[in-house]
Amino acid sequence: AAVAVVHCSYVTRTKFDSNCSPSYLSQTKACLDSYFTGYSLDPEHLPPYTTYVGIIVNLTSNSGKDGVDTFCSLETNVENCLGSLFNSPCMTGASFKEMYGMSTVDSYEYATDFPVRAYMCTNKQLMDDNLGCFDNLHVGHLDERKKCTSDLENAIAAVTDGDYCTPFAPFVDCTSNYYAKYCGSWVKSYICNVLEVGINFDSMNSCEAILPTCGVYSRATLIGVLTTMIYWLLS
Repeated sequence: AAVAVVHCSYVTRTKFDSNCSPSYLSQTKACLDSYFTGYSLDPEHLPPYTTYVGIIVNLTSNSGKDGVDTFCSLETNVENCLGSLFNSPCMTGASFKEMYGMSTVDSYEYATDFPVRAYMCTNKQLMDDNLGCFDNLHVGHLDERKKCTSDLENAIAAVTDGDYCTPFAPFVDCTSNYYAKYCGSWVKSYICNVLEVGINFDSMNSCEAILPTCGVYSRATLIGVLTTMIYWLLS
C-alpha cells in the first residue's frame, strides 16, 4: 500500500506502559478525536484498525499525491495539537484502550500507527515518488508479504525464553526485501526505517540493538536510479 504500516506484536510493550494523568488523557483524546473526525470517523465508535488503514489506503489510491497530502496534513495537525504528549504515556496502547474502549490488539495497533505515520510524512517525498508501486503491492504479491508476517507470528508464538525481540530482525529483512524486489532497491532503507520506528515504539526501544541497520534514504540516489531505469525501458 502507499502507506506501508507494520503490525507489531504488543507482547513486549504491555510490560512498559506507564500511567497518563486524567487531565493529559482528556487533552490527548480531544486532539485524537479531531484527527479521526478528519477521516469522517465517529471518535466514539472507531472501527477496527484494519478498517481504519483501509480508509487511508483508499484515500491515497483514489487521490494519489493529493491523498498523501491530506493524510500528512491530518498527521501534522494532530502532532501539533498534542505537542509533547505525542511521545508520552498518553499515546500508548493502554491509553488508547482507556480512551476508546477498543480491543487490546486494536489499541496497540492504533497507538503504533501514529509514530510510524509521523516518520512516513517526514519522508513524504518518497511516498510521492513511489505511490504507484506501493499501491500495486496492496493488491498484488500478497502471499509473499503475508509470509513475512506469518513467519514473525510463528516465531513469536514459539518464544519460550521471553526474548520477543529476536523474531523482528528477520521480519524487517523479509519485508524490506519484499518492497525492494518490486519497487526498487532504493526503497529498502525507507521501508526498513518505517518498520523499525513501529517496532521500537512497541518495545520501548528494547529491541533496537538486535534490529538490522537501516540505510538513509537519498532522493539524489533515487533520481539517478529512476533515470537509468527510464533510459533502459525506452531503449
